[in-house]
Amino acid sequence: MASKYHDDWQSSKKTVLQRNAYMFDNELMSDVSFTCGESSRIFHAHKYVLATSSAVFFAMFYGDLAHKESPICLPDADEESFKEFLRYLYTDDCKITAENAIGVMYLANKYLLSSLTEKCCKVLEASIEPDNVFVVLEQIIQFDEKKLEAKCWDIVSKKTQECINSEAFCNVGSHSLKALLKKETLTITEVELFKAVLKWVDSECSRQGINVEEDKTARRRILGDCVYEISFLEMSLEDFTKYVSSAGILTEIEVISIFQKFGGSDVANLKWNEQKKRRPCVVLSFSRFDFADVFDGNWYGKRYNNGRVDALTLTVNKAVLFHGVCLFGDSNGSQYKVNFTVKDEDVTGTYTSKQDNDGIWCYDVNLPKPVSLQSHEKTTIFATIKGPQSYNGYKGKSSVKVDDIVVTFNDTPHGLSSNYTNKTGGQFYKLFLSNL
Repeated sequence: MASKYHDDWQSSKKTVLQRNAYMFDNELMSDVSFTCGESSRIFHAHKYVLATSSAVFFAMFYGDLAHKESPICLPDADEESFKEFLRYLYTDDCKITAENAIGVMYLANKYLLSSLTEKCCKVLEASIEPDNVFVVLEQIIQFDEKKLEAKCWDIVSKKTQECINSEAFCNVGSHSLKALLKKETLTITEVELFKAVLKWVDSECSRQGINVEEDKTARRRILGDCVYEISFLEMSLEDFTKYVSSAGILTEIEVISIFQKFGGSDVANLKWNEQKKRRPCVVLSFSRFDFADVFDGNWYGKRYNNGRVDALTLTVNKAVLFHGVCLFGDSNGSQYKVNFTVKDEDVTGTYTSKQDNDGIWCYDVNLPKPVSLQSHEKTTIFATIKGPQSYNGYKGKSSVKVDDIVVTFNDTPHGLSSNYTNKTGGQFYKLFLSNL
């Protein structure tokens, strides 16, 4: 072993970090090793490095019941996730992507590395989309990450139809399905929600090997008490007759009782007598700039790697909820690291520039939960951006009206906006608001 490393490798590594990085997954001086699942690949490690990073590893290697065997098999870890987890222990950095973030977060929580958990959360938060929101939601429930969970449900509330059309929806657990049905702000009709529930029920029956044509009570049995969260009386009589009455979700007596209720009869003890009416969470977009006033020109503020802040002050004519902003990006699909703040709520994440329906390159930054703005209250929004040069706007509108909401833009108090954004130009392409 010694002859293999006789070249005085230490001299070429100028810092502790460089020397530690050299030892990552290196058999030199390794005194413990790991395998993942059924894989035969061996990861080499060093007890000292692991134990100084994690109290769990310290107990494993230096506690009263120290682990003696090596390699240690981790049946609950995959190779890619463990590799990046191990890299973090040696270098304080790792490559976390939307694909491996859940696996790395699981290991970070298992071995009590809160800083790595936070890093994974930021990556996940920036990558949540309607087609993967239920995948993320199912995984993070076990981690008790309330902020990330709230972000998932916010997306579901705003883009319900897209979310339930995803393949991932049919794989959620009954707990997530019930949480969905309890939501009072969904942008979907009750009959479309029922169709999605029926699709979920049939998928669950298939997983359990149940033939719904042979077992006529299976659908109701699988759905269980979740059936009482569906507001059948919010449907039209035509939709209830066409999609619900013969679906096998309700008993014959329940179907007859609901028909009687539709007919105006007072049906005693009907579980659906007191039905909640879902309030659609309609998020409105307020654009500061017309298409002709957005360009990739010579704007000083588009240099984002200097720690400067883009800020803008605004007022609204009525109480609203503030959901987030759309920021300008570039036409190369670059990534931007953003910290966005409004009042006491903030979000930090990495976002990818994409072309919107109007042909503008930009990216949305949404808060984990919306912030309430009061009528005529002066509110300043802040964004600290790191990334390449971007598009920008000029000749910005002094106010924008959508429905009955009017947003008025103003310059910030002196010194708050240090990156040249102001009421007529710079960043903050769009704002996202909804009625309280």
